[in-house]
Amino acid sequence: MLLAGDQRLLREINARAVLEVLDAHDTLGRPEIVAATGLSKTTVALALRTFVEHGLVEEAGLDHDRRGPAATLYRVDPEHGYALAVDIGHVRVRVALVDLVGRVRARAEQPLSAKEPEARASAVEKLAAHCVAAVRHDTGAASVAIRCAVVGLPAIVGADHAMVRRVPGLEKGGPTLHAALEQGLGCPVVLENDVNLAAIAEQRTGAGKGLDSFVLLRLGIGLGAGIVIDGKLHRGASGGAGEVAFLPQPGRALGAESIGAASLATSAKEAGLPAGLAPHEVLDLAADGDERAVAVVDELAGRLAVLIASVALLLEPQKIVLAGVAREDAVLGRVQTYLAERVGILPIVVEPSAVAADAVLLGAAALARDTLRDQAFTAAVRRAAESEDLPDDDAPLDADLATGHAPRGADDARTL
Repeated sequence: MLLAGDQRLLREINARAVLEVLDAHDTLGRPEIVAATGLSKTTVALALRTFVEHGLVEEAGLDHDRRGPAATLYRVDPEHGYALAVDIGHVRVRVALVDLVGRVRARAEQPLSAKEPEARASAVEKLAAHCVAAVRHDTGAASVAIRCAVVGLPAIVGADHAMVRRVPGLEKGGPTLHAALEQGLGCPVVLENDVNLAAIAEQRTGAGKGLDSFVLLRLGIGLGAGIVIDGKLHRGASGGAGEVAFLPQPGRALGAESIGAASLATSAKEAGLPAGLAPHEVLDLAADGDERAVAVVDELAGRLAVLIASVALLLEPQKIVLAGVAREDAVLGRVQTYLAERVGILPIVVEPSAVAADAVLLGAAALARDTLRDQAFTAAVRRAAESEDLPDDDAPLDADLATGHAPRGADDARTL
């Protein structure tokens, strides 16, 4: 006989199983949910009724293709809640409003010159309001509430996802940006390093999809690594994992940035090129045959290859993914050649990123949707477990669910 606490836990697990199966499909009828979860018809029907009453699940028409009476189709209501994805870059801020099923419903961006935390938070707030207004116009909803936000920035972010440890070229760090964002947006905010978010995007839809381990190296103003081990993002004890631009390199002072826009510009100037060239300008000159630029790109590729070999010796990931300037053919090809000729004994696979240029925003959107989903599902499951109508359904298969076995047909809730 189950104790009262056990019965409540079993009801929560059964309700969660129904939601997991629904979330893995566009629409499903009750018979398919019963078959996928192994729960009784009564349990599934009452769980669906509870979810519909609270607005998390909605009826989505009838299935007339099956034999017998048409069955009502159900789906997770995309408009039950919204989350905000944000990419605060060095010169531009981008935001996207994401619904409960992960669709981007509105986007906005603007140049960003202010470095003060309050000013950047204010820019995010204005862009978020623009997105909310756009969704309200499209849906006719009286209100659109942002329930959570994930914000990427070029910084080391502490384990609490609130404390900024280091922001090259921006403020020195601290909790000010996080506090200003939460106050302006009126919802919980998660800060995350931009390259970590790009790695999440790569894992979901890019070159890292289906891999247990890979390292994303993204070269822009700086160089950072997003590290995925055993299918999970590795942030380090205090969020600082992946600051590979400062790894020792031959001929470079210990602790100096060896790879990045600044070091590339220095190398270009020393080679006799004009001062202040951006990385893509150096690549363009090399493509046009400028011998000085070719030498600079060769040096860059050599440093990057040495770094990749070091990462491979330490972590031995299944793949190294190059993004930003590093994915350009002029750099990628040289890196692959260098590795093949000099460290061919190491099993290193190097590929270009398969994600669009806005990978940071896409990664933030994926993580924001995960957070929103967890919030909504946890609240709905709690309400369902408190319902007196929902049976315990403690048949043997349901008891299996209580021991932690995944329902048949359900996807993992999160991959990171």
